Amino acid sequence: MIENDPNCTSATEPCKAIGYEPQKRIHLVRNTNWDKATDYKPAYLDEIDNVSGNDDPDVASRRILTGDAMVNGDWTPGPASLKLAVDEHKDQLVISPGATIRYISLNTTVPPFDNLDVRKAVNAGFDRSALRLARGGELIGDIATHYLPPTIAGFDEAGGMAGTGVDFLSEDGKPNDALAAEYMKKAGYASGKYEGNERLLAVASNQGTAPAVAQITKEQLEKLGFKVTLRLVTTNTMYTKFCSIPSANVATCPSAAWGKDFSDGQTILDPVFNGDNITKQANNNYAELDVPEINEKMQAAKLLTDPKERAAAWGEADRMITENAPGVPWLWDKWPNIRSANVNGVVNLWNTSWDLNFTSIK
Repeated sequence: MIENDPNCTSATEPCKAIGYEPQKRIHLVRNTNWDKATDYKPAYLDEIDNVSGNDDPDVASRRILTGDAMVNGDWTPGPASLKLAVDEHKDQLVISPGATIRYISLNTTVPPFDNLDVRKAVNAGFDRSALRLARGGELIGDIATHYLPPTIAGFDEAGGMAGTGVDFLSEDGKPNDALAAEYMKKAGYASGKYEGNERLLAVASNQGTAPAVAQITKEQLEKLGFKVTLRLVTTNTMYTKFCSIPSANVATCPSAAWGKDFSDGQTILDPVFNGDNITKQANNNYAELDVPEINEKMQAAKLLTDPKERAAAWGEADRMITENAPGVPWLWDKWPNIRSANVNGVVNLWNTSWDLNFTSIK
């Protein structure tokens, strides 16, 4: 993704790389060696100016919707921008299914989240609908009741929209305070709320709608009796210094999300919940869930070749993971993309982003 040297016409020698300014800009121009006779992509665009540093998604969104910029990149418009798009620029908004699960991770190795009944209490008492509202409301996704998203094989086998049948995850995302108190009492807390004095570390991204989601997470945990220290950091720091490093002992990561690599349950569940995949660094199993029966179920599912058997196996793995409450699943994404009125936008349904190979200017 770099600009070709305009003086470079050789088909065999490498061209000089220019047009990239780290953290600021990537300027792309048409490859001088491109031949439309040998490429199925129409490649309507002569050049693309990709400007980085759009830290405020609402400001960036308004620029797009009013014609000062053309399309959004790998970020979603915030709630205010989505309302503006729906109310005044509806034909400039495209919503696509995302095949992504958003969840609040609960580290199963950090007390008191090492107690299954405590984790079930957190799920039961959590207002997941408030999290969705902070991200943009019904427009941007469905309340998650388990981990496999719609469109992924195994979703229906795990229970579909209604969920797996556990009592601590409501389909509407509303909290059940009485049930949360019951689970806390089962965990040994007679008051029905957590009674410990230690502070739990929560680490979340400071970008986009993530801070609002993190703040709601903190409030929901404190409602249940927990004491929480919330740290908001850059997304890169969140992963490289905290959530992906088991030794950091992060109790919860409110910004956790995972999307498909291909349309199969393995790509959603195995990297995130298989104890065999826990590593000292770059660890994607933020909950550090390590249940031998679940690990064995996933290992067996990987070897199946019959589509129906494979979907059933990953659906069952999803049910087992959900029962173990390694997090609070709250959203199956629908991805909103916005464009300027003078752009013929084409969305790539595989990655739910604008496909610049097919997008053009009106």
